[in-house]
Amino acid sequence: MIKILLKVPAGVLSAFFTLVVLYLCLVPQPVKSAGLLDFPGADKVVHFLMFAAVSASYLFDCGKVAMPRKLGWGKVVLVTAGAIAFGGAIEVTQGLMGLGRSMDALDLLADAVGAICAMIFVKMCVLEKMGH
Repeated sequence: MIKILLKVPAGVLSAFFTLVVLYLCLVPQPVKSAGLLDFPGADKVVHFLMFAAVSASYLFDCGKVAMPRKLGWGKVVLVTAGAIAFGGAIEVTQGLMGLGRSMDALDLLADAVGAICAMIFVKMCVLEKMGH
């Protein structure tokens, strides 16, 4: 799988996940509930998964750009902090838009936990296989 993703130009994965997350977080009712996510806290699970994907894609793309140099923990943490800041900016934007979306600190917490979990996984598993 990593070999296939290495063939994708740097920035494409990050751009894709960024646009998907922006759409899902800023458009009122972007998808109709299919019943699969009709449980308490489902939106927090979705936020966790979205920002795990965003953080992982940013880190993967940064790892590709940095090759053959190593992407150390300092840069990995900085990229992850950027993903978390992106989540914060989305929450503030939701609060200001007035389109039926609301700012929620627990969404930001779920975003941060997802980004941090992805950071640990990508750094320890994926980037190591890429030579970082």
